[in-house]
Amino acid sequence: MAWGFIGNEPVEITALERDIRARIGSYEADVYASGVMTNIYRVASILRNHMEREVLGEYGLSFTAFIALFTLWVWGDMEPQRLASKAGVTKGTLTGVVKTLERRGLCTRSAHPLDRRRAIVSLSGEGLRVVEKVAPLYNQEESRLVAGMDTDTQIALASSLRMIVATGAQLKASAPRGEAPAPGEAQDG
Repeated sequence: MAWGFIGNEPVEITALERDIRARIGSYEADVYASGVMTNIYRVASILRNHMEREVLGEYGLSFTAFIALFTLWVWGDMEPQRLASKAGVTKGTLTGVVKTLERRGLCTRSAHPLDRRRAIVSLSGEGLRVVEKVAPLYNQEESRLVAGMDTDTQIALASSLRMIVATGAQLKASAPRGEAPAPGEAQDG
C-alpha cells in the first residue's frame, strides 16, 4: 500500500490505483467512483477464482454453475430467464450452464405446466445433495475472505454494496425498452 491523494483527500491506495490515477492524469474523472468500482471488480475476480480453486473445483463446478444451483436451492424451480436474472448472468450464459448441469444430473428442465413453449429448471436429487454439501464449505471460505474485518465493517460494506445494486437496478429500469443504458450506467441489475 502507498499513500496518495484522491481529490484533495489523503487516502491509502494500492499500486494499481496509483497507476490508474497516473494514467488518468488531468482527464476529468470521478476517481472516487473509479476506486470503488475497480476494487469491486477485483474482489469479484478474487472471490470467483478462490472459490473455484478452494471449494468448487473438487465438485467439478464453475462459479456460475454453483450460483445457479444455489439459486434453485434457495428459491426453488423457476423459468430460465428468472434464474439467469437471479444468478446475475445472461440467459445465453445460463443456457450453457444448465445444459452442463443437466448432463451431470444436477438439474432438470421440463415444460412449463401452463405453456409448453416455456421451460422450468429444477434441482435434481443429486443437485440437491451437491448444493447442500457445497454451500456450507462455500460459506466457510466467504468467512475466511472477510476474516480481516470486524462484524460492523462487514455490515457497513454489505449495506454500501446493496446501494450500488439498487442504483444499478434503477438505472436498468429507467433505460428505454430495447435501448442499452448510456455509458457508465448499469448493464445488469
